[in-house]
Amino acid sequence: MSRFVTALALALLLASCGRSGGGGQHAGSGAACALIAQPESLFGAGVQSIAAGDVGAGSCRWESTDGRRGGDVILYDAASLGNVAPHDFVAQTAQRWGAAQPDYPIEAVNGLGDEAQMANHLPGYQTQIVFRKGERVVTLLAWSGDPAMSGEQLARRMAQAAASAP
Repeated sequence: MSRFVTALALALLLASCGRSGGGGQHAGSGAACALIAQPESLFGAGVQSIAAGDVGAGSCRWESTDGRRGGDVILYDAASLGNVAPHDFVAQTAQRWGAAQPDYPIEAVNGLGDEAQMANHLPGYQTQIVFRKGERVVTLLAWSGDPAMSGEQLARRMAQAAASAP
């Protein structure tokens, strides 16, 4: 069941992402993983960072060793956004989330980059956040079956770490 939820969560994130950056590893993949400087503080000891470059300027996934917490980050830069302005990408992503889950409002997140939006209660009990910091956009999702930290708490902590990264 956990693998199904993970696959579903990633599929929804990818559907909300827009233009793909092509296949294979990208230089940006390491940059996406570097957005969460201390993943063990969020996912526990033994967490693995798995870089992938198939979306945006790069993406990264983390999962706790017991599988109870996980998250994905996708980093976008000017090249991976193509002709879409960063502000418009944030708005389009939030609009897609709202259409996918109309019973739950999309929330603005204060103090996170230049602008940020959050969607809760998406399939797989996940929370997604998209934020813009200058010309870069970060989209992330988090899920948790750990009673010590909800998916929303994990997503907010991941977003704070990513927004604090250089």
